[in-house]
Amino acid sequence: MNRTPRRYVIAAATTVLAAFAALYAWWALGGEPPTPTVVYREMAIILALPTLVWLVASQLLIRHWWRSAAAHWSTLDSPGRLLAAATATLPERRREWGTAMAAELAVVQGRRARWRFAVSSAAAALRLPHAARRSMTALATAVLATVVVAGWVVGASVHGLVVFAVSFVGATVVVAVARGRGVRMAVPVPAGIVIGGVLAAVVATVTFLVELPTAAPYLSPPWAIFLAIVLASCLCVAAARPRSSTGSRLGPHLGALHALLFVGGLLLLARSDPAGQDGLLMWFIFVPPVTFAIPGFLAAAFGQSFRAGVHAGVWTAITIAPLTFGLTLFEVIRRYPLGGGSVLTGSAAPLGQHLSDALGMLWIVPMIGLPFAVIAAAGGALASESRQRSFVASHPAMPAGWQS
Repeated sequence: MNRTPRRYVIAAATTVLAAFAALYAWWALGGEPPTPTVVYREMAIILALPTLVWLVASQLLIRHWWRSAAAHWSTLDSPGRLLAAATATLPERRREWGTAMAAELAVVQGRRARWRFAVSSAAAALRLPHAARRSMTALATAVLATVVVAGWVVGASVHGLVVFAVSFVGATVVVAVARGRGVRMAVPVPAGIVIGGVLAAVVATVTFLVELPTAAPYLSPPWAIFLAIVLASCLCVAAARPRSSTGSRLGPHLGALHALLFVGGLLLLARSDPAGQDGLLMWFIFVPPVTFAIPGFLAAAFGQSFRAGVHAGVWTAITIAPLTFGLTLFEVIRRYPLGGGSVLTGSAAPLGQHLSDALGMLWIVPMIGLPFAVIAAAGGALASESRQRSFVASHPAMPAGWQS
């Protein structure tokens, strides 16, 4: 088996370290001064564990990527990589054209001629007509105009809704057109759950800003745009037509199921402990790893591929993120008029802290859980390979390629 080149390993590790360093810097600079030195040290220790887990997960992702595609990618020169990247965006029915262009590039001699051919072919690939993209663009434009007008009307009284409404629809249009695969829910039940979660999150945001209008200034434009991008991405991943019809359906179902169990347990815990004490905080810290690891392992083991396990982790993330955000906001709406505390800490807090807790659900839970899905997927794929080798060893009469 080819070893992953060191430059890819270092690049993945550097990316993870830089991301967590930026997160730590954002926390440190956003805190209320003066902050005791011991608090900075404790926060560094707290972030060290997810950083280590993400380092392991990143190495597994890089190793799988190298084994599956990068070995061929590394044999290409720069013009070949440009053409390969452009043709990778094509739908299945156009892939033969991309293969033909790659074959023609292989016989082109001279660096300048190869660059000229690659650039022209890549531009042609991006200009190829795409029926799904045209229909989605028209639909998205109509929805954009309708929602923007509605956002401005509602936003006359609640300013925060204007930025969120325009950002959400704009992000949905951009992501949908970029994917350009039309709308076809290959896994209707999990996709329906994700779409319902996104709609619930949108309703919760509107209700929160209408019921508690003094919270509107806390939803600053950067946070409104961040919220809109996350929800739009979840929606488009769930509803867009997949690139291939051979993907495993087990991963999305397992991911959505465990996400629902997570949110259901969170709701029961929040209602059984109205004061919102340490139980909820412990739930958010210790339960996500299990919630993501189980579907990742099972999908990889039964789907017989590392990719199936990662796919399950992604579906867990896009299901959990909008549901936990919406649930947190609805809990704030219920608790705040009664003098209830924060959903996370249980202590009394201003509206800005409540909104910050809800926005944190969009990235904290996936950040904690997703690397465990990747690690579990590697374990599930390894268990599947071991089981296949044991079966072949116990049945020597079976042909070597019977699995395919």
